[in-house]
Order: sequence, then C-alpha cells, then structure tokens
Amino acid sequence: MFSEYLMQAAIQVKSALVQNNQKLVLAESCTGGLVATLMTSIPGISEHFCGSAVVYRWDTKMKSLGVQRQTLDEYTDVSVETAREMALGVLNQTPEATLSASITGHLGPDAPVLQDGIICIGLARILGDGPQMRSELISAESYQCDEILAELDLGSDSRHPLTFRQQRQIAAAHQLLTLIASAGVQ
Repeated sequence: MFSEYLMQAAIQVKSALVQNNQKLVLAESCTGGLVATLMTSIPGISEHFCGSAVVYRWDTKMKSLGVQRQTLDEYTDVSVETAREMALGVLNQTPEATLSASITGHLGPDAPVLQDGIICIGLARILGDGPQMRSELISAESYQCDEILAELDLGSDSRHPLTFRQQRQIAAAHQLLTLIASAGVQ
C-alpha cells in the first residue's frame, strides 16, 4: 500500500535528522502539505521538524518565501530555479532550521506538455555558526513522476482507487522524502 512506502521514507528522514542533529523545514507546492502530514505523524519528530509552508500560488511563493517575480516569469513555477529559491527562502525564514527542502511541479491532468508530471526539488542547508553562518544550496533537480511511479508498486485498493494525480502526488512525496533522507546524512 502506498502509505507504507511514504511512512517508511518519512521514518528514514527522521532517523537521518536525529543521527545528524538536523532540524528540517519544508516548502511544499504540488504536494500540498502531504510531506508535512507524514512527518508530523511520527512520534518525537518535533525536535527535528520545524514546519512546512504550503505555497501553491505565485504570489504566495513570492510573499512568503521571497521567490523573485523575474524567476517565475522567466522559468515558471515548475523549474529548478524556483525550487532553489523556495528552499533558500524557507530556510532563511526559519531561524532554527538547519536543512530545508522544497518541491514544486505540475501533476496534471491539464498540464502543458513540457511540464506534465514534472517535479522540481530544492535542498539547502545552514553552514557555520554566529556571524559566519550562511545558507547554501545543496541541490536543485527536476524529476518525472511517471518514472518514479514505475519504480513504486502502489498496489490496488478497489475500495479506494487513487486518481492519476494522487498517484503522482505520492510519487512526488516519496522522491522528496528520499532526497531529504540522503541530504540529512551529508
């Protein structure tokens, strides 16, 4: 079942955060808070999870996270450039966080052809202490949800079938959690 995949990935994130004494903050667009919901369902996570900003619209991305209008105009909200600015923005807005992750994308079904099923993920971290402290981008990459879905076996539940968009949202959340777990151990 899909929830088992996601919970296992969330538990791996918690383990990496605890092991490295990291505090995570998220900026979620296309996952709409799904990853934050998973994280907050884990007992004891509050010491390592600062929160999540759900920033679905352009204005919210700009006002809440400082994403530049020029970035959105030039690259759109489904871009590694936007994911980069989201990750750095949410990290800079959350003083206690040491690690951030962002996700933006277009999960369809009415997506432009070049954006259909594309997700973009940004990861950033804090380096140094005191006056030497600064935020640094770890990575910003794009992924195709359908390729991620092909690797996952979501099973089927005839009582509660998943829509195509829900399947892509699960794939996006799984990819984000997997990358956070990897970043948390660096």
